[in-house]
Amino acid sequence: MTILGIDLGTTNSAMAYVKNGQPEIIVNARGERTTPSVFQRNVSGELVVGSVAKNQYASLPEQTVLEVKRKMGNAEAIHIGESSYLPEEISAHFLKYLKQSAEDFLGEKVTEAVITVPAYFSDAQRKATKIAGEIAGLKVERILNEPTAAAIAYGYEHQGDEKNIVVYDLGGGTFDVSVVRLDGAQIEVKASAGDNHLGGMDFDRLLVDWLAEQFADQYEVPLFSFGEEVEITQRHARVKLEAENVKKTLSSAQTATFHLPFLAVYEGQPISLDYTITRDEFDDLIGSSIRMTLAHTDKVIVDAGLSVSQIDDVILIGGATRIPLVQQLVEHKFQKTAKKDINPDEAVALGAAVQGEMNNEAFTDETSLMVIDVCPYTLGTDILRVVKGKRESGHFDILIHRNEPLPAVAKKIYHTVNDNQETIDIGVYQGDDEDERVRDDLKITDEPIIVDGIPKNVAGAEKVEIAFHYDVNGLIQIEATILSTGRKITQALDVQRGIMSNRQVKEAKLTLFEDWEKSKLATEMKATIRRAKKIRRHAEPQQAIQIDEAIQHLERVIQEGEAELVKEKEERLLDLLMEIIE
Repeated sequence: MTILGIDLGTTNSAMAYVKNGQPEIIVNARGERTTPSVFQRNVSGELVVGSVAKNQYASLPEQTVLEVKRKMGNAEAIHIGESSYLPEEISAHFLKYLKQSAEDFLGEKVTEAVITVPAYFSDAQRKATKIAGEIAGLKVERILNEPTAAAIAYGYEHQGDEKNIVVYDLGGGTFDVSVVRLDGAQIEVKASAGDNHLGGMDFDRLLVDWLAEQFADQYEVPLFSFGEEVEITQRHARVKLEAENVKKTLSSAQTATFHLPFLAVYEGQPISLDYTITRDEFDDLIGSSIRMTLAHTDKVIVDAGLSVSQIDDVILIGGATRIPLVQQLVEHKFQKTAKKDINPDEAVALGAAVQGEMNNEAFTDETSLMVIDVCPYTLGTDILRVVKGKRESGHFDILIHRNEPLPAVAKKIYHTVNDNQETIDIGVYQGDDEDERVRDDLKITDEPIIVDGIPKNVAGAEKVEIAFHYDVNGLIQIEATILSTGRKITQALDVQRGIMSNRQVKEAKLTLFEDWEKSKLATEMKATIRRAKKIRRHAEPQQAIQIDEAIQHLERVIQEGEAELVKEKEERLLDLLMEIIE
């Protein structure tokens, strides 16, 4: 049974498997090694994923969803026309497409996967990713940190080496950096840090802002301030796509041009844009963001207990590391050339595939690896403390520190603070070692875990042992024991803020199945509709009206997803075409 390694990216996704002991990329249904993480429902109601959806984005911006990865772990619905989706559902469509492409490529059913996430993804974001896999019909064997996956891909090719490496991962939407120790067949992550809202798409936005400034200087009107709302939305989409092209061009050229013919109509005149930007100007735009990544890099090296001089190799992954300024600043910092023998777009998927096959027969004792990852966040609870003689609640008490090896278990004993206290509330929070107070945005669960059944006693007499268990997938389990009675309460944090309930997951599975069936129907009917439109061009006016009505009826039932009705309307359209031809 093949276990897929999936890099579920903000802007692009990739998948891989292990063949004859070596990880290899699997191309998608279009023969592409990476798939744009773009979701769309087109005017015919057809579900479209990947490069086709991205190519149509400028024409259908309101029916297209990009960059959904940044919304994972957020319960806010995303609206597309009359339909709404949670982030997990849209990610599930990407995973479904990858799964189906893999099955076509391999010629076998695929049911298991290792899916990667940014090292700095929160507990809720990790669970949301796992749920997306479940909705897509995948058993997620492991949620793996992206830089760890890249280190596995690198370490697999360099077994026997003993060195400290830095994995610098600047992708489309997130930044991660990890210090990893390679020691023979062992890969040990020493420390990780990052920013879930920093990546290549942010550089695209800076370019959009730059272009808007040039336009405002020339025409003395904001670029996105005039025209109908739909026109402004489409204009912004065109500029965004062109900004991405300009960014890519500047990775190999000293200048690039925004070429946008007939972008808008202003005061009755069509406007085309041609503005040239230099690489130096682009570097000025993104320089502060790149320096922020280096501050994270400094932090993670200190956390690992090392110095810059003790880093042997630097690995750059993520598409944004192709930007020359990124390479220059990183290499200057470490005073060494970054490794270029690993594909920045594919390394994460390849490493995930290796992780998935760790326990498979494909790996012998000589080729297997031991991987030790770390906890990305500090985990703790809120407690009451006496400060200057007064009780103060809301203090953050740490149980598991950031960068502790996984799996991690930590226990602490707490006591009652009031006479005859019969319950203790456990709030679960994630943050940094430096946090002294809890905040609502650090809370993992909306409601505290309640420990009841504590015998009535004087304040401080009863004690409760609290244990946090954090596993390799980032799943947390809380265990509380009343020491005087032995009563034990265990709760896995499966249902929490920003995460779909079991009922929602079941409904999402059904909806996804129905969506893909509708999409399949639409694809099957395309040839018939194309033929009808071709015949219409040569038909009499009354016949053309009949064909238009028949096509509209067919497209409507396609959206409704009723297979029998679709076939019925298709037959009627075909009968009409035969009458016209005769």
